Amino acid sequence: MKRFSVAAISAVIAIALAFTAAGCDSDSVITLTIDSANEGVAVNPDMYGLFLEDISYAGDGGLVSELVQNGSFEYAPDHCAAWVFDGTEAEIATDDPLNENNTHYLSLSVGEGGGMLGNIGYPEYYDYLTEDYNAALAQTPDMGFDEGGEYVLSFYARGLDGYAGEMSARLGGADGSDLSDTVPIGADDETVSAYDGWSRYEVTLVSEYDRDGGLYLYFGEKGSVELDFVSLVPKDSYGYGSDEWKYVSLREDLYEAIADLNPGFIRFPGGCLAEGDDLSRLFSWKNTIGPLEEREQANNIWRDESIGKSYNNTFALGYHEYLQLCEDLGAEPLPILNVGMICQFEFDPDYRDYEADYLHGKISEADWNAYLDKFALRPGTEEFDAYVGDVLDLIEYCNGSVDTEWGALRAANGHPEPFGLEYIGLGNENWGLVYWRNFDALYNAVKEAYPEITVISSASYQFSGDYIDESWEIINDKYPDTIVDEHYYTSGNKLFQNNDRYDSYDRDGAQVFVGEYAATCWGIGSYVTKNNIWAAVEEAGYLTSLERNGDIVKWASYAPTFAKINAQCWDINLIWFDSQNIVLTPNYYVQLLYSNNTGSVYVETEENADVKTSVTADKGNGVIYVKLVNESSHERKVSLDVSGYGDVNGWSMLYIDGVKAACNEPGSTTVVPQSREGSAENGRIATTVAARSVNVIRIYCGGNDGAALWQLPEIPETMYGTVTEYDKFFVEPETAIALGVTGGVVLIAAAVAVTVVAVRRRRQGKRR
Repeated sequence: MKRFSVAAISAVIAIALAFTAAGCDSDSVITLTIDSANEGVAVNPDMYGLFLEDISYAGDGGLVSELVQNGSFEYAPDHCAAWVFDGTEAEIATDDPLNENNTHYLSLSVGEGGGMLGNIGYPEYYDYLTEDYNAALAQTPDMGFDEGGEYVLSFYARGLDGYAGEMSARLGGADGSDLSDTVPIGADDETVSAYDGWSRYEVTLVSEYDRDGGLYLYFGEKGSVELDFVSLVPKDSYGYGSDEWKYVSLREDLYEAIADLNPGFIRFPGGCLAEGDDLSRLFSWKNTIGPLEEREQANNIWRDESIGKSYNNTFALGYHEYLQLCEDLGAEPLPILNVGMICQFEFDPDYRDYEADYLHGKISEADWNAYLDKFALRPGTEEFDAYVGDVLDLIEYCNGSVDTEWGALRAANGHPEPFGLEYIGLGNENWGLVYWRNFDALYNAVKEAYPEITVISSASYQFSGDYIDESWEIINDKYPDTIVDEHYYTSGNKLFQNNDRYDSYDRDGAQVFVGEYAATCWGIGSYVTKNNIWAAVEEAGYLTSLERNGDIVKWASYAPTFAKINAQCWDINLIWFDSQNIVLTPNYYVQLLYSNNTGSVYVETEENADVKTSVTADKGNGVIYVKLVNESSHERKVSLDVSGYGDVNGWSMLYIDGVKAACNEPGSTTVVPQSREGSAENGRIATTVAARSVNVIRIYCGGNDGAALWQLPEIPETMYGTVTEYDKFFVEPETAIALGVTGGVVLIAAAVAVTVVAVRRRRQGKRR
């Protein structure tokens, strides 16, 4: 009986292990026949782009090169946020300000023996990989300085000419150390100011170290002085000193990261930021152009005053800068404007109930409109008509000649030639009667004045549900000429499960813009670690379905793009950074590979289990792009028959892979794109794809030898030196399940065997 029990258990274990291995045959071959006769729908080669919003210090404190936070003292409620004082007393004044849009300034009283005024920049707030507020970190200077880097300090002052003491400036570390020489500031540093009574001063500070620190201004004697618009900008920032970037420059490494993506478009400036959280703070594009000193600032909707997380929008990354950025990157500008209503997530939580009551006649028209007036401008009112005028003025700013009012202002801001705007978005994640009421009025106004402009409409924030269903019904009935902006942030393998999402969309309806999307991989960790290879594989597999449905899907952009480490407002982001470093995620590398390797026509091929496939062709240049996303946990062989495209000269493959939890973090880079090349025999290609991998095979046909194809950019220097294998303990979900099933079966079998033995022994005992 004991031998029978062991044998039974062994058999059960073998069966369980065989079951675990089922469907995981590493000898199975991915076979594709790629023939020009099977070319199908057109695909937008510029399908992949960027969504930029000032969230998580993405703009101010990130892409914008300005190192001083709250340099104009406009942030409310704390006008002295990010500033520190020693031997000085500060008072915020408003009498006779710099200009009508910059109404606050610092009135500084210096005590006996002199004093100091310092700025810590944009600090980190949380312990790493958490949302645990760290008060000490939030007060630690966090400007990133480079050894030998030159930093231009400028500010406006009033009364400095009558101040008897000396004034100087330096860069300093958090420990009080000197990071630069102390530079005196005097009359020779004064420049002409456009503002009566104010003088502008400018000096250059040179860092002696690669280190974090702050800016410090010193006053040698007792006295008083008024200061405003203090700025510190690195000279090596992108656009610095150029005619095109007249007012703003960009942080070089962050600019290069998005330039490498070769985005087909840029969606901006939000997101919720493009709306505002109160009608008194409704986002206005007109506040974001012109000299920085004259841009009307506002509290960022992503601030967190409960922990003292100041977040002010200087709008240094304004509409003109976004348009200039699009031009520099060769990207289509896709500005998103609100429809005269605040962010719908800031509405009364009972809005949907009020809407239902109105539809059922329980609320009068007058009461319904009065209720909506708390959140939205009402069509037909002077306020709404003025807002419509603002939207039309934007189009003139972008496209008008220098003989028009707004075209002339564009020229004055550094861009005489029109930007050539073709699209405009009306609404962000909006739904319901209030949205369609305002959208209709704005849509008709835009189409009447500029019929050539294509409008982008909103379809709520849902992946599925009543909001998105009713939005699509309205759009296809009344606005089929719009492009529909869908947003979804998913978890639980939803993108894996819905690869056929767009296969059944109405081909006679509106086109789709997946304006915000991202997948979250469960059970791995927090923040940076959620941007791991498994989430990237899920997204990459889903994107193959967008290419397959290229006749419906025009654009797609991952969101959000940027986040400062330990200061994040969102869990998952394409690019993480701190004051010195940049972290490109596996999700970023999916965008990098896809955006630089997409043809203009989709080629139908066979389907393969566990492998998502997309084949597109660029016939004009003789290139075929084969995207293979291996979702399985084992390597797969690949066999491609490309003889249907004539002579094949060779191929190369770009790919990323890793264990599911593999991610990139500061000081640890475990996922980077790799490449290999090969030759073809009689139009056939044989290769392999790794487990959990995203692969792009480029096949050179006709007269193309592959020499001119896009090449992988270099890994950023701060990441390159930390490339290593991912070695943290992790059990893959399917492995845990398999072990659990196997263990459960073994335990059950053992229990059965023990029971059988016990029963037989009892029977034998009775016989005795």
